[in-house]
This record gives sequence, structure tokens and C-alpha cells, in this order.
Amino acid sequence: MATLGAMVRARADRTSRSRRFRWFGGLVVLVPLVLTGSLLPVDPVSVGAQATTTTTATRPPRPERTVRVAISVEDPFVVKRVDTYGGFSVELWEEIAKRNNYRTEYVEKASVQEQLDAVRAGQADLAIGDITVTAARAETLDFTEPTLNSGLQIMVRSDQASTLSGLWKAMTDPTVIILLVTMAIAVAIAAVLIWLLERNKNPDFAHNAKRGFAEGSWWASVTMLTVGYGDRVPRTGLGRIFSVLWMVFGVLIVAVVTAAFTANLTLHRLNTRIESPDDLRDYRTVTVRDSSASMYLSERGIPVTPVATTDEMIGEVRSGAADAAVFGAPVLANAVYESGGNLALAGPQFTRSYDAIAVGREASDLRNSIDRALLVIADDGQYDRIYRSWFSV
Repeated sequence: MATLGAMVRARADRTSRSRRFRWFGGLVVLVPLVLTGSLLPVDPVSVGAQATTTTTATRPPRPERTVRVAISVEDPFVVKRVDTYGGFSVELWEEIAKRNNYRTEYVEKASVQEQLDAVRAGQADLAIGDITVTAARAETLDFTEPTLNSGLQIMVRSDQASTLSGLWKAMTDPTVIILLVTMAIAVAIAAVLIWLLERNKNPDFAHNAKRGFAEGSWWASVTMLTVGYGDRVPRTGLGRIFSVLWMVFGVLIVAVVTAAFTANLTLHRLNTRIESPDDLRDYRTVTVRDSSASMYLSERGIPVTPVATTDEMIGEVRSGAADAAVFGAPVLANAVYESGGNLALAGPQFTRSYDAIAVGREASDLRNSIDRALLVIADDGQYDRIYRSWFSV
């Protein structure tokens, strides 16, 4: 029994020592963990943020992609420099390309129509510039979010409403010129007739043909215009009968000339008359060939003279070769601003349309990334900066 009791006591002593050792060892492990914060409560938001930060930091950059962009030189959308391109559309696109890591390869074409044809044929991935979205174009092309409000408007010369300018245009109108020439011929005929009737019995008309014609012309002019100074009067019966007939004829011809002159004077006051496209039917109107303005006017049967570029269109109106120009409101507003008061807008915008980037169906995957970049550019103010640098109104 003694031996068994000694064994039991020895086992109990070993068990007690083992428990004390494990308790002490646990303290040795737990104390450093608590001091370092490893066992403090965990914030799941912080863990998520750390995970996101780590993922973002290690995310590889988007690989560069070459994008073929069709352009046509048209100020202020695309401006050709010595070895580069500029303009509103180019600057906007290069901002989009920078945010998407695109490398741009420009494909220059002669017109907007050739740009769109190149995109349809796969020669370019997309087209930028003054490209208005239409139902017909949307059948074969995709379009991004709007890049510019391009509603159509009318531009005229500001001095076309002035009195002197209107007077000159009325005087040089072909109808008025024909009537004035007819009046001059009638005066000459009347001068010869009255001289022939009065030269032998009236001292107011000289016998000399040259002097007599001059005196007869003076009499015919003042009689026709109902002035009648009375310095020369017919004294023969035939002369007086002819005088009555001439006065009636003179009143009629003066009335016709006055009516034609007044009508043309009113007609050429464009700034007060042109307010809509329907007012353009009697005037020489210009716009850029193959543009949305050209299509709009042609569809409505309004006569229009197409030109190659916006500069040529503006120059036609500025020089007076054209009465009015129809084009996108931003371009015309900028032209008016830069004209120093020589040009003016007539009436409000009469269409609601917008420009966008045309994307080929084979490269339609580009559209989403371009749209996202456009929205970001609009939000951070880059779009307004680019717009103000090219459209100053």
C-alpha cells in the first residue's frame, strides 16, 4: 500500500506541474499578441479596403491599342498643321485616347462622306469631326454619346440691314436697271418730239439740233416727274396735246419704277426678313457640300449652292457673293464672333441635332470605352475647356 500511495502522490505531483507549465506557456504566447493588437476586434470595411488597395496596386495597365481614325480637314473641327492635326474634334478624341491607352493612326479623307465610307469599308475604325447623327447613317454605323450640339442656324452679313447697303442693292437690281434704261430712252424720244413740234414757233426751244435736244430733254424730265418749272412750255396745239400724253405716261412709268425700287429695297433687308429656312427661297444660300445642312435644304426643295469648306462658306457671305449661309450653330456663332461685327445670326436654331463619333460595326467594342471616357471628361471639366478654346461664343 505504501508503495502504491507513493506512486499516486508522485503522479499527482507530475500532473500539477504539467498544468502549471501549460498555464505559464499560454501567458507567454498571449501577452505579445495582445500587445501587438493581433487579437483586437477586426473591422471588415478596413479589411475590404486593404484588399481593394492591394488589388488596385497590382492591377496591370490596360494594353495599348491602335485605333484608325478617319478625319477630313474642316476648321474648327479638324485643323491640319505642319506634321500634326488640331481642332475641336481632334483635341477631344486625343483626350479620350489618352484615358483608354489608345494609339491613334489618322486616315485623312477629303470629305465627311468619304470618312463614313472608309469606316463602313473597314479602312478606319471610327470617324471624328462635324459628323451629325442621322437616321440614314445610323442604319450602317454605330454612334457614341453626343460630342456637340449641332442644330442648324442661318448667318447673314450684319450690314445687309443698313439703309445704304439696301439702297445700293435695290438700285443695282436687274429689274430696276431695265426700268431706268427704259425711262431714259423715253425721255430721249420725248425730247426729240417736243423739239420738232416747237422749234419753229417757240423761242423756248433753239433751232440748233444739239441745243434743242438738250432743252427738250430738260422739259421731258421735269414734266415726267411732275415738277414743271415753267421755264419752257409748249405753245403749239400739237405740242400741248403731246405734253398731256407725256405727263400721263410719265406718271405711269415713275409709279412702276418707284414700286420696283421700293420692293427691292424691302427685299434686301435680310436681317429683318430671314428667320427660318422658308425665307431663303428667294436668296442665294450657301452651305458645305455633303453636310447635314445641305441634306436638310435639299430635302425641302430650298435652292442651295454647295462649297467645299466652312471657310469658303463664310467668305461667300462676308464678300456679299451669297446672301446667307446655313450650317451648325457653333461654327456660325464662332464665325460671327471672329468677324468683328461684319456677320450676324438670323433667327434661332431651327433643328435639334448633335454630332457624335461614328464607329464601324466591326469595331463596335470601342463604343463603350469611348462613352465612359466622354462622361468622365464632361464631369471633370475637360470638355468645357476644349469647347471654349474652339468655340468662343
